Amino acid sequence: MLTQRQRYILDLIVGDYIRSATPIASESLARNHELGVSSATIRNEVAFLEDEGYINRPHASAGSVPEDKAYRLYVESVLVDESDGIPSAAMHAASRQLADVEHDVDAWGDAAASLLAQLVGNLGVATFPKMKQARIKHLELVPVQDFLAVLIVVLEQARLRKQLVRLDDPVESDELETISQRLRREVIGLTRNQIESKMMRLSPMEESLIDATVLILREEDVALHHDRSINGLRNLLGQPEFVDHEKVQSIIGSVEDGSLVEAVLDEAPEGGVIEVVIGEEHSGDVLRPLSVVIAQYGIPGQAVGAVGAVGPTRMEYTRAIPGVRFVSSMMSSLVERVYG
Repeated sequence: MLTQRQRYILDLIVGDYIRSATPIASESLARNHELGVSSATIRNEVAFLEDEGYINRPHASAGSVPEDKAYRLYVESVLVDESDGIPSAAMHAASRQLADVEHDVDAWGDAAASLLAQLVGNLGVATFPKMKQARIKHLELVPVQDFLAVLIVVLEQARLRKQLVRLDDPVESDELETISQRLRREVIGLTRNQIESKMMRLSPMEESLIDATVLILREEDVALHHDRSINGLRNLLGQPEFVDHEKVQSIIGSVEDGSLVEAVLDEAPEGGVIEVVIGEEHSGDVLRPLSVVIAQYGIPGQAVGAVGAVGPTRMEYTRAIPGVRFVSSMMSSLVERVYG
């Protein structure tokens, strides 16, 4: 257990290192902060923090570099601090940007990721809100050729899915519209399970179209994350930690193959809490040199998505945590206005 003074000195080391990205010398702590104790006392406390694994020093005369254990203590104090770390002007600008895309749901993910990247100065990640169970809002059959048609299924979360269907016999446009109307009467507002359990009198062609519709719904229901958006990769790679060419290539590769974003989204917690995962706390190797701040947004049990910030373990948590909290809250408001 750290004393109050040891904890205070540790927080100063972490805060100064986050800002400077250079090891923090005991002398600079004495010079830049009014600690009310001698330099010798500060050195003794720093030595204790090193022995306890909170900091490391490359050699005896070097400054202090925080370990993951130190960042964890620092983050806990930031999480309980309800004061907002985002300037009001930035919040108003972000609110206007999200308001501009309120009626363009396809743009929600890109807008949220872009805003988060701006607010936290690192990589922003966002997903489109996903319904617990997809429901059909509209269904349409559009002729393409004599034996081909496009099945268009609009879901309640304003998502549109299309599938090419082959017809056994040529069907006129009027007949396709009649079939569309009949199918709409049967399935509008229903989930996959409800459609599969419903007794319907259908022709063989209609049965095949219902099967195709159920397949679309099944793919929606089992998808873990919808349309993922990222923004701010340049912010992340511009950090001093990533001057090494191999580290840069590793991060770029994991972004391109989707493994980094998938690993980030796997950290998303249930409900409205904010999760912070630091360095070695990650279960997979792809995120080990990084920290993730992530939260769920939306209406629990109905439509939810996730927004997160990714940066080095030296991430500016006093910006990242309020930034994720703010964007999550704004996205929840959008979901409630559209789906609530």
